[in-house]
Amino acid sequence: MKAVIFDMDGVIVDTNPHHRIAWREYYQRYGKTLSDSDFIQYVSGKHNTDIVAHLFADRTLSAEESARLAHEKEALFRELYQHDITPVAGIVDFLKALKAAGIRTAVATSAPAENLDFIIDALNIRSYFDALLNESMVNHPKPDPEIYEKAMAQLGVEPSDCVVFEDSMTGIQAGKASGARVVGLATTETPDELRPFVDDVIHDFTEMNLDRLQQLVKVF
Repeated sequence: MKAVIFDMDGVIVDTNPHHRIAWREYYQRYGKTLSDSDFIQYVSGKHNTDIVAHLFADRTLSAEESARLAHEKEALFRELYQHDITPVAGIVDFLKALKAAGIRTAVATSAPAENLDFIIDALNIRSYFDALLNESMVNHPKPDPEIYEKAMAQLGVEPSDCVVFEDSMTGIQAGKASGARVVGLATTETPDELRPFVDDVIHDFTEMNLDRLQQLVKVF
C-alpha cells in the first residue's frame, strides 16, 4: 500500500444535497425543473458538460457557452454551501493517519479548480495531500480512468499500490478501470447498491483504518 486517492464530492465532503439544491435552482433560472429521479439519472456523478447539455438539450452549445454556464452554476453552489462546509466524518483523522504512515495521497475530482480550492482550504487539509487534480487537468472525464491514471503518475505509484475512494457509479467505474482497488462511500448510493461494484463499502471514514486499508491490496 503506497497511495490513496480520493474523489471530493461525496467523499471528502457530502456536497450532494447542496449540489442538488444548486442544480434545481439553476434549472429554474432557465424555466426547467429537475426531479429527484432526473438528478440521479442526469446529474449525480456526471460531468458538468453533460449536465449542461441535458439542461439545454433544445439547442447546440459552443464549448465557450458550455463552460460559462457550468461556471455560473458552480458559483451558485459555492454561494449556497459556504456556510455549511463539513467534512465527511472521520476523514481528517484518516488523512492524519495516512500521512503519519508515509502513504501518499491525492484528490482526483471532476469539479473545477475553484471548487477544489474552496473545499480544501475551508477544511484546512491541503497539507495532507501530495497532489490535487481537477477537471481542467484531463481530456476525458469519469468514467474514463484518465484522472486516476494521472494522479498515480504524479504520486509515482502503480495501480496495484493504490486504493481509490469514490461515491458515484461513474467514479467507481473510473477507479476500477484505472486498475486500483475501490472503496465505495455510501453517501450517494446505498451500501447494497455499491457492494457489487467495489472492493469494500463504508458509510464514512470512522469505519476505515490502516489495517482495513491494507487488507484491500493483499490479494494483488
